[in-house]
Amino acid sequence: MLMNPLSWILVAWVVVAVASALKFWRMTAVYRNKPMQPGAELQSQVFREQLERLWEKDSRV
Repeated sequence: MLMNPLSWILVAWVVVAVASALKFWRMTAVYRNKPMQPGAELQSQVFREQLERLWEKDSRV
């Protein structure tokens, strides 16, 4: 069974959408798991470092 070209384009878009959603979910996991307290500068620094490490890890893939 052959798929027409429009179906292949839709499959490609679905793959891109799922990959983008998964990356967004992983990047925001730190924020969802450990909400910051207002005025906690140390926590914001740790949060920033965790996000930077996650960003570097994702960019190597």
